[in-house]
Amino acid sequence: MVIIRKATPGDEDGVFDLLKGLRSSQTPGASLVHTPASAQTYRNIISDESTGTVLVAEEDSTLVGVITLSYPIAIRCAGKYTCIEEFIVSDRMRGRGVGTMLLEASIAEARKQGCFEIQVNNPSELGYPLYIRQNMKDVGRHLQMRLRTNSQ
Repeated sequence: MVIIRKATPGDEDGVFDLLKGLRSSQTPGASLVHTPASAQTYRNIISDESTGTVLVAEEDSTLVGVITLSYPIAIRCAGKYTCIEEFIVSDRMRGRGVGTMLLEASIAEARKQGCFEIQVNNPSELGYPLYIRQNMKDVGRHLQMRLRTNSQ
């Protein structure tokens, strides 16, 4: 049975193992390595609920999925909104509803945080239909400019 829960410090290695599965074509130039800087970011997020949330899917004491949320603020939202930053389900668990469970839990968490909306920038082809099934609307493009490396 799969359970969805907030990540803990003990989940760090499992979370990073899952994140290695993100397709680099979806995050060009992004480092998906378990670096000291990325590990510290993970620890900061799980210790300070105001900055974000890491939710994991677990089956038989093994992590089988992860979704990470950040909580930026914007005037147009009169406060916080949610961005889904990373979202991955292990290959062996795809098609079994784990992604839907994680996405529904993230929507519930965003509501609990009082967020105005939830966004996904540059969704993968694999994830796109799942977002649409959850009534998310395709509202445009995603642009970016790298300001520093992930190791800084």
